Amino acid sequence: MGSATPPQASAAHVTPRGRSRMTDSIRRHPVAALLTWFFTVGQAIAFLPVVAGAGGTHLPPMPFIIASNMVGMLLPTLAITRLVEGDAGLKALWGRIIAFRCGAGWYAFALLVVPAAAGVLGLLLGGPPRDLSPGTLVAALVSGLLVQTVVGLAVSNLWEEAAWTGFVQARLQNRHGALKAALLTAPLFALQHVSLVAGNAAAVVILILVAVLAVPFRAATGWLYHRTGSIFLVGLFHAAGNAVAVGGGFGDGMLPLLYPGIDIGPMHLLASAAVGVVVLILTRGRLGVPRTSPPFHPGA
Repeated sequence: MGSATPPQASAAHVTPRGRSRMTDSIRRHPVAALLTWFFTVGQAIAFLPVVAGAGGTHLPPMPFIIASNMVGMLLPTLAITRLVEGDAGLKALWGRIIAFRCGAGWYAFALLVVPAAAGVLGLLLGGPPRDLSPGTLVAALVSGLLVQTVVGLAVSNLWEEAAWTGFVQARLQNRHGALKAALLTAPLFALQHVSLVAGNAAAVVILILVAVLAVPFRAATGWLYHRTGSIFLVGLFHAAGNAVAVGGGFGDGMLPLLYPGIDIGPMHLLASAAVGVVVLILTRGRLGVPRTSPPFHPGA
C-alpha cells in the first residue's frame, strides 16, 4: 500500500482524496494489505524481545507473540473484512471464527490425529518412554496435550487461523484454486515465525524446512475448513499440533513430558505434515472442494 499523502500534507493529515486512494487500494488488494500490516507492525512487536536481548535485557517472547497475532493479524483481518465486505461480511467471518457446533468426529480429528501421529513417530525414532507410569501418562495427556491445546487455542492459534485460513488462504483459493492457495500460504506462514529463530545460525535452513512442511499442513487446514466451515476447528487442529511439542507457550507439551531431557525437535511439524500428505492423497489434491463449485467466499 503506497502512501496516499500529498507532498505538501503532513504525516498526521491525510486528505479525503488520499484516504479514498488508500481505501481503494485495500479493497483491490486485501491480502497484500493484511500482509503489509503484519510483516511491518506485527513483526515489529514480535521482534521486541530479540532487540531487547541484543541489548542485554531478557523479555519473554510469548506475550509479544500474542500481541503480534492480535494486533498484527486479527485486527487487520477484521478491519479489512469490514472495509471490503461490510458489516454482513464481518459478521459472517466472526461466525466462522466461533463456529464450534461440529460433530464429535471432527473434534476427534482436530484434537487427536496429529498427537497420535506424533506419538507413533516418537516410538519409531526414540523408542518407548522410559517412564510409562499412570502419573506420567496422565500428565502428558492432560497437562501436556489437553491444557496446552486449550491455552494455545485461546491465546494464539485461533486468531492466527482467522487470518491465515479464513482470510489469506480463502481469498487466494478464489483466484488460484485450493492446492495452489495452500502452496502460496505456506511460505508466508513460515515467515511468521522468523522472530523465533532470529540469531540462530541455521535460521534460513529452519525457515525453509518449516515452509516445506507447512505445505501439507496448510492443505490439511484448508480441507478441514472446507468440510466444516469452522475456523474454530482449524484453530483447535493447529493448537493440538503445537501441544505435542512446544505446548501453548506456557508449559511443556505432550512429548517433552513423555521424553524428558530429549530434544523433540520438529516432531509436531513432521506429524502435522504427515497428516496433510494423507489428506492430499485421499482428496487427490482437491482438499474437499467439489469439482463444480462457486467461489469460496471467505466471509460467507
